[in-house]
Amino acid sequence: MNDTTMIHIEKDMSSHNSPKVSIIVATYRRKETLKRALQSLITQTYSNFEIIVVDDNADAEWNTEIDKIVNSMKNLDNFEIIYTQNKNNKGSAETRNIGIKLATGEYVTFLDDDDIYLPDKVKKQVEHMTKEGSDFSLTDLWLYDEKDKLIEKRIRDYIKDFSSESLMRYHLMYHMTGTDVMMFKKKYLIDIGLFSSINVGDEFYLMQKAIAGKGIFSYLPGCEVKAYVHSETDGLSSGDGKIKGENELYEYKKKYFDKLTPKEQRYVKMRHYAVIAYAEFRKKKYFSMIKNSCLSLMSSPTKFINLFINRK
Repeated sequence: MNDTTMIHIEKDMSSHNSPKVSIIVATYRRKETLKRALQSLITQTYSNFEIIVVDDNADAEWNTEIDKIVNSMKNLDNFEIIYTQNKNNKGSAETRNIGIKLATGEYVTFLDDDDIYLPDKVKKQVEHMTKEGSDFSLTDLWLYDEKDKLIEKRIRDYIKDFSSESLMRYHLMYHMTGTDVMMFKKKYLIDIGLFSSINVGDEFYLMQKAIAGKGIFSYLPGCEVKAYVHSETDGLSSGDGKIKGENELYEYKKKYFDKLTPKEQRYVKMRHYAVIAYAEFRKKKYFSMIKNSCLSLMSSPTKFINLFINRK
C-alpha cells in the first residue's frame, strides 16, 4: 500500500459555497475508540469537510487494522478521506503536522482518536469563525469518564479581553487548550510554524504560538465535543511521561511570570502541583501525591479547594 491512500466519496453539494474544513485524526494503538470517533463524523450537519487519518502505529498489524477501519467508510455518502501511514512512530505533534500539510481545507480542526464530535461541532465553529473573521478559535471543553459520565466543564468565561497580552495571561493560568475544540485557518497554522516537536503539552505550546502570533482570536461559548478521560497510566500523556512534560511546561511558564501578578503566579504554581499530585495518584504513588497536594494547597489555599471541588 502507498503511504497515502485517497478515498473519494460523493459529497452533498448543498454546502458547495461554504468554506472547506479539514478534520485531522491522529491515531495510535486504538481501534474501537477510533471507530467511534470516525462514526461521530457521519452525523455532522456541515457537509463540506474532509477527514485526514494519520496512522502513527508504524506496525504492520496495526496498519492493517486501521486500514480496515478507514475503508469501512468507503460506502458512506458525503465523505472524503485521506489516509496516510507513518513509516516510523513520530508522536502526536509531528503526526498532526503531517495531517495539516495534507489538508486542503481553508480551516483545520482536530479530533482525538478517543473522543467524539457532536453533530453541530464543525458547523457552529466554522460559521462562528467566518462571521468573526478570526484566525483561530476555541470553545468550552467538557470531559467525560469511561462510563460516559460528565465529570467536568471547562468554561472559558474568564476570557474578558481579547488582546494578545490578556490572552497570554489567561493561557498561562488556565490552559486555553483541548485539540478537539480548537479550529484554525490553515494559513495561520502554517504562519505560526505548526505544532512544536513536543508530545506532552503540544496543544499548550501551539496555543501559545497562536497568541504570540497576534492573529485574530475568537471564543465560541458552549461545547460540541465529548472528550474522554481514561484511567490507564501508560503512555506519554500519563505516568512518568506526563510528570516530565508537566515539569518542563512549568519551567517554560516561569519565563512569562513577569507578565503575571504575584497572585496569578501563585495560581499557576498551585495548578502545577495539583496536576502532578493527580498524576502520582494515578500511578498509586500516594506519598508523592500527598506531598504535591500539600505544595499545591500552600501555594493558593482557596484556589486549591475550589479546584478540588469543581474537578471532583
